[in-house]
Amino acid sequence: MEPVASSIPSASCRAAHKSVSDNPVIPSSGPADGGSVSGSGQVKSGPTPTDGRATSFGPFRLLAAQRLLLAGDTPVRLGSRAFDILTALVERAGEVVGKEELIARAWPKTVVEEANLKIQVSALRRALGDGQGGHRYVVTVTGRGYNFVAPVSREEPSRAPLPQSIAAAAAHNLPLAMTRMIGREDAVAALVSRLSRQRLVTVVGPGGIGKTTLALAVAERIIADYEHGVWLVDLAPLADPRLVPSAVAALLGLGLHAEDPLPGLVAGLRDRRTLLLLDNCEHVIDAAASLAAAVLSGTLGVNILATSRELLRVTGERGYRLGPLSSPQPLSGPSAAEAAAFSAVQLFVECVTAIVEDFALTDANAPLVAEICRRLDGLPLAIEFAAPRVAVLGVEGLATQLDRGFPLLRARRRMAMPRHRTMRAALDWSYGLLSEDEQRFFRALGIFAGGFTVEAAAAVASDSMTGIDAMDRLADLVAKSLVVADVSGAKPRFRLLDTTRAYAIEKLDESGERDRIARRHAEHHWNVFALAEGEAIARPLANGWLITPEGTNRPIPSRTLVLDHKTDPDLWRPIPASARSVSGDAADLPESRCRALVHRRRGAPAELP
Repeated sequence: MEPVASSIPSASCRAAHKSVSDNPVIPSSGPADGGSVSGSGQVKSGPTPTDGRATSFGPFRLLAAQRLLLAGDTPVRLGSRAFDILTALVERAGEVVGKEELIARAWPKTVVEEANLKIQVSALRRALGDGQGGHRYVVTVTGRGYNFVAPVSREEPSRAPLPQSIAAAAAHNLPLAMTRMIGREDAVAALVSRLSRQRLVTVVGPGGIGKTTLALAVAERIIADYEHGVWLVDLAPLADPRLVPSAVAALLGLGLHAEDPLPGLVAGLRDRRTLLLLDNCEHVIDAAASLAAAVLSGTLGVNILATSRELLRVTGERGYRLGPLSSPQPLSGPSAAEAAAFSAVQLFVECVTAIVEDFALTDANAPLVAEICRRLDGLPLAIEFAAPRVAVLGVEGLATQLDRGFPLLRARRRMAMPRHRTMRAALDWSYGLLSEDEQRFFRALGIFAGGFTVEAAAAVASDSMTGIDAMDRLADLVAKSLVVADVSGAKPRFRLLDTTRAYAIEKLDESGERDRIARRHAEHHWNVFALAEGEAIARPLANGWLITPEGTNRPIPSRTLVLDHKTDPDLWRPIPASARSVSGDAADLPESRCRALVHRRRGAPAELP
């Protein structure tokens, strides 16, 4: 089977954004007469996109004279360098345009490294969706340059007014996306719909799941709906919550010097129709909530889209919990075509091709890629840190390293906001916002390698913690996006994402508490086994407990408990024979390395802790 075309390479596969808007209506840095520049610096004559004509290709129209690229009636926001490169390539569609010529066009009279050209071409490809749905636009010709391969057509200059969305494009401070957003179109549509009915919508999720990327995409989609613009307020740099109102006022150009600027801010917004995007609220949550409440009650035309790791808990707020990217089911063994339908796989492939340009998803590597994405919980930031290692390890090597505890927390990258430069930094941000008691409880949960119940969490976290106390703590950690809850069954079950658990274990080791927590964990589950023995004696074996040894390839039912730690060998005794699997392949637990998968048969009367 032919390889599935990979997503487009990127210099940084993280859906990050520039800190300063690079508006596409900036005057061209290319030749003033619109001619193309040859490798010798001479201007070539003939009709070009800059002569006032529109050039069409695929779903796009290029209006070079206005510095606009349209997808339908929607402007595609490109940086000025990428726009110049696109114009140069379209002028010579079907021909190879040399690297030197493109550099001269995008960086006239400037000496730059070739890597800068690659970055801009990657940004252009992502903006065009190159490689998606079989559409190809820019092809690399190794050692020579690039070729624009899509059919183009020239149109006469149009006197029709520009769409409203284009006319309103300047009424915002939204940064340009450096990468293409993957797998979030349904979320964008849902949030656009909610903002048409609700004045405060908060996107909630763990660090690195893509909240900011999603919110920026939503905000850009609805710029034309707000007469006085859409304004991004990044709260991450603010260490003092008291500065939140002042930061918003300063960004909006409201000169407020009162000791309490909030009333003045509300007054300044009273007659405006605008959208405030409050990004990264979690560390100043109370101040952000107070500001949102005051704005909602004191204005009629201001809506708020917020991102946070927990809800603001303000009257009228509507939350939207952002989930991970979709991944194939475990043990599904997908083909390349099947795996490519999942957004986590799409992001992984795009990140790999940013480093290994000839990488392709094939039937041979698709099952491993799917497993890698599943092991990374579909978390975009984790995928973006892990995928580049394929250049050194290969797909199989990366999968093996993940099985061996690949040190993902230490993977680092430049050109990212500080809290996203490593996975550890992203989790440090959330962990640092917890109280000491919450941190202690969170660390203890790292001992669970799989799902757990309230009762199990209470037994492991403290000798004196009640189920009610544990439920309160778990509810808080779920609200703060550090624990995942599954409430689909009769009793709720909880788990940590794999990357979050690795961090919790690291913190548990640093605290010196691991041995004590591991012993509690072991004692709790010895009680589980004792209960299993008692039930097996009282009931037929068909209603007993099953123990499936690690390493088997049988599917594991949803109600699963995993023990994975070293603990006191004296604590572990052979599992009662009556509690063993009917297949007879569950031997005694190892003396020093305890790892068992325990589950009840469907229909068994007792619940598994």
